[in-house]
Amino acid sequence: MFRHKNESEQVTENKKVIGDKKDMSTELPAVLENKKIPKTEAELTKDLLEKNLKWSQIIYEQNRKINNKLMWTAVAGWVRVFLILVPLVVAAWFLPPLVKDLQDTYGSLLGGKTTSIAPSSLAPSSIDQLLKILPLDPAKQEQLKALLK
Repeated sequence: MFRHKNESEQVTENKKVIGDKKDMSTELPAVLENKKIPKTEAELTKDLLEKNLKWSQIIYEQNRKINNKLMWTAVAGWVRVFLILVPLVVAAWFLPPLVKDLQDTYGSLLGGKTTSIAPSSLAPSSIDQLLKILPLDPAKQEQLKALLK
């Protein structure tokens, strides 16, 4: 995941970061490393602190990116939930009256609240009214009356 830099690359990077200050303390460890002179404890501590600071900055940037991705993932999750729930709630709110109207209108076709059309249950006046609605000649109307009686 991370590439570890060797010491010479880190020292040159330190020079780039602090380049304007012309700080001799960053150039001194490079000179000491080349001559293989042991560093003092203060210099070692300073190097370790610098490395620790760089790693902390890298980790901070990664955490910031991860938090950003997690936030957008959570937002997308809530958007998905609303895309599913909103139509269901709207359907639950508006469909019952629509279904009731459809059932009242087309209930007889769907076998809802209607009486059965058995010939014995029909009154003669209702048969006459039905035959008047149908576009039949009088001979066929008489045939249907005879069949329904």
